[in-house]
Order: sequence, then structure tokens, then C-alpha cells
Amino acid sequence: MKEIKRIPVTTQVMDSIKESIIEGKYPIGTKLPTEVKLCEMLNVSRSTVREAMRSLQSEGFIELVAGKGAFVLDNQGHDYDTIRTWFIESAPNLKDSTEVREALESLQVSMAVKRGTEEELEALKEIHRQFVEENKTNNVSALANLDEQFHTQICAMAHNPLLNKINVLTARDLRKYRYKSISVKKNSDNTIREHALIIQAIEERNPNKASTYMLAHLESSLADINKVLEGQK
Repeated sequence: MKEIKRIPVTTQVMDSIKESIIEGKYPIGTKLPTEVKLCEMLNVSRSTVREAMRSLQSEGFIELVAGKGAFVLDNQGHDYDTIRTWFIESAPNLKDSTEVREALESLQVSMAVKRGTEEELEALKEIHRQFVEENKTNNVSALANLDEQFHTQICAMAHNPLLNKINVLTARDLRKYRYKSISVKKNSDNTIREHALIIQAIEERNPNKASTYMLAHLESSLADINKVLEGQK
């Protein structure tokens, strides 16, 4: 007999909305019903809908626009072939984006070493611990979210308002990439090791080492893209 699995309500809400998007009920570019309407349609609380919507944004299905609502960005599943097709189509932009990230994030982490507080470092470690835990069950949505939180926390530790503004823009554009990249299990395993080295360098208050590890991490991400483009699972 198969074990009876209790699926969280949030996951059920996500799956329901995702199914409607994939089946074409809500085409790309259209606005989803409001939170209140979704609560009525699915008979769940508003907090459950909000959590589901944040996860759907992490997966790249929707974009949450402040004051306007949720809009459909993608209506495809995320099997390996779909992921590879997306990487092939997006490769030039992803390579350009990685080059920009190398310049910005090596600066961010170097400044984070010099300006970040112990409390901020502990928050970074906690994000990493959560990432390790979610990786055990390959919770892709949570992993993509936590990866964004990890890099955003480092940016916050730099205490530079302009870098924070730039990070908000780049993080938004990278959400779909993060989800699709981390869907490949080997990539999330690599991320754990690379994030741990970055944390170690920050703990040692060594800006050069932190910058080197960040560059290696981003170059590894680019290598992962190339592997997918070459058809290596």
C-alpha cells in the first residue's frame, strides 16, 4: 500500500492556480483574480493565497505588481526539456546578466564583509540553514526563494542604498532563471557548497576571499547554464 500523503493547503492552492494557468484559463499577460476573489473561489484564507502567490512568483509563473495585482508570466511546466528550451532561448540575456552580477555582487560581498553586523551575518546563516533543509526534499519553490534571500541579504549588509535599488531590479529579472536553474538537483547541491564558502569568508572578514568565492559561485552558475544547453542532465 502507498503511504497517504497530507498535502499542505498552500500547495493545493498553488497547484490549482498553476493548473488553470497551464490549461490556458489565464493566458500570459492577463491578470489573475484578486486575493479576495481567489479566497472565495478556493475557500481558503487570505494568508494562504498570499503564500501560494509568492511561491508561484518564485517559480516564474506570475509577477506580483504592487498596487495592481498578479499577472501571468509563464504557462509551461518545468520538466527538463522545458527548462532546457527556456535556457536555449534565454542564453544571451543570461550571459549578459551574469557578467553584470559578477561586477555588482563581488562589490556587494566585499562591502558586506567590511560593513555587515554580526546580527546580519547570523540572518545570512539562517537563510543558508533553511536552504540546506529544503534541499533535502528538493522543494524547488522554497529553494529559489531562499537563494534570492541569500543574495539580497548580502546586498543589505553592504549598507549602500543605490546597490539595494539595483538589486531589487536584478532580483526580479532573475526569478524565472533561479527557479529553472535550481530545478536541476545538481545545481542546488552545488549552491550549498558555494554559499557556505561565501559565509566562511564573511566570517573571516576577508573581502578578497569573499569576492573570489562570489565570482566562483556566479561562474559556476554560468557553467550550469552551459551544461543544460549542451543537453547534460
